[in-house]
Amino acid sequence: MSTYFKKFPKVDYKFGDEESPVQFQNLSVYIDILDQLKEYSSFYQNYQIQNNERPEHISYKLYENVNYGWTFWLLNDHIRQQGWPLNNSQLYTKAQQYYPNVVVRSNGVASNTTTGVNNPLVQAAFLKENNYVWFNLDNKVGKILRIDNDYGLIHVGVSGRPTNSGVLTAIDTASALEMIAGTRSTPIEQRETTSIVETYDQWDAPHHYVDANGEWIKPTYSSVDPYPFDWTSVTTEQSVSYFQRLREENAKLRSIKVLPLDTLTTVINEYNKLLINRIE
Repeated sequence: MSTYFKKFPKVDYKFGDEESPVQFQNLSVYIDILDQLKEYSSFYQNYQIQNNERPEHISYKLYENVNYGWTFWLLNDHIRQQGWPLNNSQLYTKAQQYYPNVVVRSNGVASNTTTGVNNPLVQAAFLKENNYVWFNLDNKVGKILRIDNDYGLIHVGVSGRPTNSGVLTAIDTASALEMIAGTRSTPIEQRETTSIVETYDQWDAPHHYVDANGEWIKPTYSSVDPYPFDWTSVTTEQSVSYFQRLREENAKLRSIKVLPLDTLTTVINEYNKLLINRIE
């Protein structure tokens, strides 16, 4: 990739607080010749990236030159947008980095502690994003980051995975901050609760569920108000975790288009010619 910008036209550019501009490659220049070629299968061949293979490795394997890895990015939108596939040994660690929070699978019912009214979780008054919640059995406090109402999953920023039971309670912000700071042991206001069916480390939580044909499915609801989830309608075997999803998406990145050796020189020459025309 280091030679990709070598022939780009240069423009005056000021870095930071520097008073005098310097000559630097114009990174906004874009030549679409490879975008055009990738629409025609006769101009490229398919390649499966192997574990631990880097662009320069593949470039040398195909062209006996390490400097043509940049063509892989221009020929493959998914690589350009999502990046090079991770090594298999990196996936578990990356999943934990990407998904560091806790997920609560609830019964899908929000119970108002003041009025006693039960509503579907999607109609909750206080169990909402950016509100604080309390895990009563573990005496842990966290903030709701996201709610997947279709799956009854509440993503919470909290330290350590709480117990697989009890209730999740929306509490007042003042109490939450004091409890996090260690200056209060219980909340002043307990506003709304939902029953905890199961808790997960986020990376291991369900991303979605699939049927026998691999089609995405959702858990069904009870037909009786307040319409709790029927968790017998999906199984653990049908669950695809965030880690599994990351692994599947990473595998898709391994399928790329590459230029055949006999096409490469012609395409590169034309690419450079068009680039030079941008300078003139």
